[in-house]
Amino acid sequence: MHCRRYWPVALSLLVGGLLVVGLLLLLGGALPVAHAASSTLYVKPGGTGTACSSSNPCSLQTALAQAADGDTLYLAEGVYTGTGPSVITVTKSITLYGGWDGSASTPPTRDPALHPSILDGEEARRVVYLSGPATVVLDGIAIANGRVLSNTAPWQGAGLYARNVTLTLRHVDVYSNVLDVYDVAGSTSYGGGVAVEGGILLVEDSLFRRNGIWARSSSLGGGLSVSGTLSVTVTNSRFQENDAWHASGVYLAGNSTQRTIAHISNCLFEDNGWNRSPGSAFGGYAGAMKIAYADAHLVGNRFWNNQAVNDYGALYVIRSTLEMDGNVITGTQCARVSGAYLWGVEAFTLTNNIIADNRSTYYWISSPAVKIENSVGRLLHNTVARNRNFSGSNVGEEYGVLVAGSSTAWLTNTILVSHTLGVTATAGSTATLEGTLWGSDAWANGTDWGGDGTILTGTVNIWGDPAFVDPDGGDYHIGPASAARDAGVDAGVTTDIDGDPRLPGSAPDIGADELRAVYLPLVVRNW
Repeated sequence: MHCRRYWPVALSLLVGGLLVVGLLLLLGGALPVAHAASSTLYVKPGGTGTACSSSNPCSLQTALAQAADGDTLYLAEGVYTGTGPSVITVTKSITLYGGWDGSASTPPTRDPALHPSILDGEEARRVVYLSGPATVVLDGIAIANGRVLSNTAPWQGAGLYARNVTLTLRHVDVYSNVLDVYDVAGSTSYGGGVAVEGGILLVEDSLFRRNGIWARSSSLGGGLSVSGTLSVTVTNSRFQENDAWHASGVYLAGNSTQRTIAHISNCLFEDNGWNRSPGSAFGGYAGAMKIAYADAHLVGNRFWNNQAVNDYGALYVIRSTLEMDGNVITGTQCARVSGAYLWGVEAFTLTNNIIADNRSTYYWISSPAVKIENSVGRLLHNTVARNRNFSGSNVGEEYGVLVAGSSTAWLTNTILVSHTLGVTATAGSTATLEGTLWGSDAWANGTDWGGDGTILTGTVNIWGDPAFVDPDGGDYHIGPASAARDAGVDAGVTTDIDGDPRLPGSAPDIGADELRAVYLPLVVRNW
């Protein structure tokens, strides 16, 4: 009797509950699931036990074995070594912080410069191996003395190899790592310092120095190699004295079906390709960087004193789109193209760049500072000056800009001075210029333009002294007496290489720099 009396109420409660569950499934896709809170683990060299607390740190290997997704590890000062093929292997989503001072303070106190945490391969093994899917952060850690030889697969990343990982490298020092598989016929290798395959990469405030990679067929990316990633961002970092046959500093490539979106900004590429890293590697092609199958954005970088003994200068971009703004390429030594080579670039815009004082060494052939081949794009407010072709006492012909293949290039507000031939276009190519300073006296070109292609020089052509502030010291700002002052045309560019405004309502200065009454030297302003 009583059960029958209350069954309508029970039925209503049941139906209501099912409706609530259904609504939650519709809104969130699943019922809420309780997750364990992430843990913080503390480690030091020679750590013992399993507590992994700030008062009782454990070993790095113990902490990695205990770590779960979302955990954070703090590494105290010291050198961490390992056994097997890698010092550490990570397959979970964790964060490793170096520079912990070892105290039990809360929050933990870190200073990687004062308390360096070094993962050391001891010239016997790879240092870090990361396998995804995972999200990994390395912050304030040094990765040093890794070694990968032909008996260690894969032939990628002697310092760090990451596959299908969302990876952040911040305040990381990657140095003296060597990958050498030259003993294997037909071998190809990637990333002397770091190799990243797939995933997403962010590099901030890091240093890649004295890393080398060598193989019989091809070795790519002395400091850093990135292939098949969705996006790459590298900022405020330095690539110094790294070596590879291709791209001694950085090799960055998507593929024909998946472009990589790449942002490289405020980085310094210095002294790469000179065989200054451990091992046998040296620079053959693209002394600082090679980019392929990417949508690339290069902003505010400095390429200084890099070497490629064969070709492609400091920078080689192939089958990509390219935006370059406010970069300096200087001091490159290369057999042929001394500065930058663009091949098959579907669309490019080069704005406010300085390409000066680079050197070609194959003096018996004509070599350009900038070669544009089978590409289409614009050069706005660039300074191309005093690039040379010589070896010892032998002097050959150096072009400022060579437009070749079936290329179309528009050059607007360009300082193009002190070359054997300022600009040349080969048959089938077109160069359209407007607002050009050709130089005079010591800065005059031997010939301003030539070639079998089409060259349209426009209505504004200036012959005069660019009056650079201190070109022998690398300062290509223009001085008050420059013939480039107020001589250009409106190209829609509102700032110069330093970020100074190009004043509206008056003709802009030609070249990368807009004259200011007071300014700091280029190297000080940007570093």
